[in-house]
Amino acid sequence: MFDLLHRHKNLAQIIMGLVTLPFVFFGTYQYFTSHSGSDSVADVGGNKIAQTDFDDALRGQEQRLRQALGGKFDPAMLDNPAVRYDLLNQLIDQRLLENQARSEHFSISDVELRRFIGGLAPFQVDGRFSATRYAEVLAGQGMSPLGFEQRVRGELVLNQLQQPVVGASFAAKSTVAHYLALLDQTRTVATATIAAAPLAAAIKVSDADVKAYYDSHRNLFETPEQAKIEYLILSQSDLAAQMTVTPDEVKQVYETNKRQYTTQEERQASHILIAVKPDASAADKAAAKQKAEEILAKARAHPDDFAALAKEYSQDPGSAAQGGELGSFARGSMVKPFEDAVFGAKVGDIVGPVETNFGYHVIKVTGITPAHVQSLDEVKARIEADLRKQKAADKFASLAEQFQNAVYEQADSLTGPAKALGLEVKTTGLMTRAQIQALALGNAKFVKAIFSPDSIQAKRNTEAIEVSPNTLMSGRVVEYKPAAPKPLAGVQDDIRKRLTQERAAAEAKKDGEAKLALLAKGDAATGVTFGKAVGLTRSKPSADFAPDAVTMIFEADRARLPAYVGSPRADGDFAIYRIDKVTDGPAPPPATVTEAATSVGAEAGQELMRAYVESLRAATKVTINQAMLEKKAQE
Repeated sequence: MFDLLHRHKNLAQIIMGLVTLPFVFFGTYQYFTSHSGSDSVADVGGNKIAQTDFDDALRGQEQRLRQALGGKFDPAMLDNPAVRYDLLNQLIDQRLLENQARSEHFSISDVELRRFIGGLAPFQVDGRFSATRYAEVLAGQGMSPLGFEQRVRGELVLNQLQQPVVGASFAAKSTVAHYLALLDQTRTVATATIAAAPLAAAIKVSDADVKAYYDSHRNLFETPEQAKIEYLILSQSDLAAQMTVTPDEVKQVYETNKRQYTTQEERQASHILIAVKPDASAADKAAAKQKAEEILAKARAHPDDFAALAKEYSQDPGSAAQGGELGSFARGSMVKPFEDAVFGAKVGDIVGPVETNFGYHVIKVTGITPAHVQSLDEVKARIEADLRKQKAADKFASLAEQFQNAVYEQADSLTGPAKALGLEVKTTGLMTRAQIQALALGNAKFVKAIFSPDSIQAKRNTEAIEVSPNTLMSGRVVEYKPAAPKPLAGVQDDIRKRLTQERAAAEAKKDGEAKLALLAKGDAATGVTFGKAVGLTRSKPSADFAPDAVTMIFEADRARLPAYVGSPRADGDFAIYRIDKVTDGPAPPPATVTEAATSVGAEAGQELMRAYVESLRAATKVTINQAMLEKKAQE
């Protein structure tokens, strides 16, 4: 129990990430409940994946991508059948693990759950769990404690299933050490360049060549289509800034929800555990209790030595090394006998032996943080912000339908809808598709609607489109300028320059490859002049060497030096590299090898996990409702 968070360190990092995002996860929030009904997209051994599950996962994926990509996010990417199918397969893998965990009767106790959540950083203040902070963080993400705890419990249960598989793999340290040494290997390299620019003078590009290139690449020489548009935006966040909140409203919320602003009393304690197995004999229990009583006597005789005694005697792997320190906790976090003893003592008291299902504890109470009720002034700003959000949400919900109806019913103008809803019609200059998509917060659907024939030809309002959560937008085309080819006369000089550069680069490559072949045969009379040799290390890239050149240099046979390799460069020149010397890197420090071996082992463990899931899938009947999946993709 006491080292639960340490044992699930990676999972804790995942949960901490999840509480900073809209909490839509793959199925575990229902804690392995099975679904029925015809509106399912898949059946995994009798455990149905409902359409609502898939939609929730899709929304969660959209939110994560939107947050990761910002303005570059395009909602249309989630309409890709391959993307949706991949997402469904993730859900199927999740259900396979859920089925297996259920069949093997994995579970997490309430005490373990509380202990785990209490150790998560987002819910701590000054390093200690805060019930007020916990409620605030969850409320900010629209989650209830019960719902969040069900989700975390599901993740912990699945982690019990996955950890033995993921943790079963390891990498040999000798292999990892050799790999690290290769990364630090240095090769002494000299470079010769066959320049393309001098060859350009001899290149002749005819008018016919230019015309042929122009005719076969017309799409490269077009001005993009553009549109000047009017648009309306109804945004919940904009509405929130307009909401007014009275002092009486703030006070009423404070008084009604005072418990939310109350921090429970917390205690700080250290302990020494003499562990006893659940099936221990009476004699073993008596011996453990006697040992705990002896330690209790020593601790009371020398209270300042409690930490040293814990390090020497405690059998709790999670706290012994820290002198038995358990941190701060409120009632409900520990098993009852332990908790009663701590909350019944004063600061400095050493009590025990306290018997729990873990064994016998000698406990020292090291601090008390009294219960605290935040004043109205302390929480006033937060309550005001919450009230504005709530009022804005209510108003947005009532205006959204009006917005949708108004832009549809008065389709030839946005002036009427704007006046009815108190919004402002905004007008742009001529803009490309990319510019309009940026205006619409990256929403590709809005761009598609603007450049539709109905919008361009009839100049009708688009439908109300949700360009981001709680933000509706409608637009109409005022002026349209179609894509048009640029005249040949305006681009012929650019084409001639491009063709000249391409042909010069081809000549440089041809000459370079011929000289490289001679050098490889040992012919020194090639007319190639190499520059000063420099050291190149694979783990320390140099701006003078492109990634593909680095790969080529380090793949050269060290048994035959000097070795020669070459390749074209981005600027059109051809580079020939002469490898004169190979110097192996120093032996990496043991700590570095251990860390790298752990990382490689973790990657191998993930591969084992994927293989394990595949084995579960092979043994389970999985049916995908392709028609339902395709139907939803088309909507």
